[in-house]
Amino acid sequence: STRLRAMSDGAAEASTAAASAASAAAPALAENASSSSSTAAAAKVASVVLSSEEEMICGHLAKQRAKRKSRSKRLQYQFLFKSVAFLVMLAVVLITKYATEWYEGYKAAQNGTAIVEPVESDTVPQFIKDQKKGEL
Repeated sequence: STRLRAMSDGAAEASTAAASAASAAAPALAENASSSSSTAAAAKVASVVLSSEEEMICGHLAKQRAKRKSRSKRLQYQFLFKSVAFLVMLAVVLITKYATEWYEGYKAAQNGTAIVEPVESDTVPQFIKDQKKGEL
């Protein structure tokens, strides 16, 4: 907003300079034509100068708005892309983890030596049964 204010101050100075140039051009035009037509011509020159400056300022402001909008859109798309990339990577990691766990269970089920049968109470050695609680 400070740049915009400085630009508008510069535009005001330029319009003041254009008005003074138009008023300086008015006596030269007065020599060539009548006083009523010279005043109209001076006003026409001043309006042409002001309108071209206003057009230039409006064009510059439009470019600034377009750049700002483009930058905002680009940041929005960049954030969206990074968010989707994060979610895809998270999904890949979780699916890989789940598949690994499933495969380890599958492999253990296929392996004959990995099958563990429940231990019966009769197979416990006698020295473990005879031990009193807390003794070594």
